[in-house]
Amino acid sequence: MTDDGRSPRRAPRRSPGLLPVGLAIGASTGGPRALITLVAGLKLPVPAFMFLVQHIHPRFTRILSRRLGDVSPVPILEAVDQGVIQPGQLYLAPGGRHLVVERLGGMVYQTRLTDDPLRQGVRPSVDTLFTSVAEAFGPRAVGVVLTGMGRDGLAGARAIKDRGGVVLAESAETCVVYGMPRVLAEAALADRMVPIDEMAAVIQQICLTLVNYAGPALSPVRK
Repeated sequence: MTDDGRSPRRAPRRSPGLLPVGLAIGASTGGPRALITLVAGLKLPVPAFMFLVQHIHPRFTRILSRRLGDVSPVPILEAVDQGVIQPGQLYLAPGGRHLVVERLGGMVYQTRLTDDPLRQGVRPSVDTLFTSVAEAFGPRAVGVVLTGMGRDGLAGARAIKDRGGVVLAESAETCVVYGMPRVLAEAALADRMVPIDEMAAVIQQICLTLVNYAGPALSPVRK
């Protein structure tokens, strides 16, 4: 109590909603069509840094960026080397270069592009992106693996899970090629298998929960 009998005012609590989330998406065969469906509904109610690797020839990167930008409610930008990045924008890896995310300190992040050797026979690599996002965002990292051939994304998904993050994979019924998501399911690394038309809503739920620390990032799966 104060001298005049009133209760002391408490200092306002800082909102945890300012903490960023790192969302990384990886796709291969059938990816452009799946990505159009996903990004069209990607209206995140929280500050999130977003990144995308699509296995693609360098000459088609700009075409994909324009196609996604035509339907996306968030800006689609081609990532640049040593570019300080902002939440609320989706950064696309250029074809032929690995995309790496680095935390510079506090809530300042940048993208780096490298010509490191191919991983799983590809560059850009989902594994490279996911591993860097796991290191930069820790338990606030969310990895999403969409349709595609091969095993790219497996090592990166494991890195995200090791840091306490969340991994989603596209379910078999909507995949053009049920390859990359399948290996995650077989390794028990996917927290949920999600049809592509439901993926944006599930991502929104997870990101909102992670920012607000409101319990498990995923609610129980409906039977």
